[in-house]
Amino acid sequence: MTIKKPMKATADSDVPEMTPVTGGATIADRFKLDVPDAKAKPAAGASTTAAAVAGLIALAVAGILTYMLWQHWEYLMPV
Repeated sequence: MTIKKPMKATADSDVPEMTPVTGGATIADRFKLDVPDAKAKPAAGASTTAAAVAGLIALAVAGILTYMLWQHWEYLMPV
C-alpha cells in the first residue's frame, strides 16, 4: 500500500492576503491508502512456506523434548 500525496487547499484568489487553508478535508485526504491489485503477486511465497515448515518442525522438537523430560522425571520420582 502506498499513501497518496497530500492535497493542498488554497484560499480564494480574490483575497490575496489570506494564507493557504488547512483543515478537515485536506487532513483526511492525506491518509487515504491505495489498494494494491489483488493479482499482483501470490499471498504465500516460497519463504512463507519455508517459515511454516520450520515452525512445525520446531513445534514437533519442543513436544518431543517435553515428553522426554516428563518421562525422565517420572523415572526419577520415588515410589
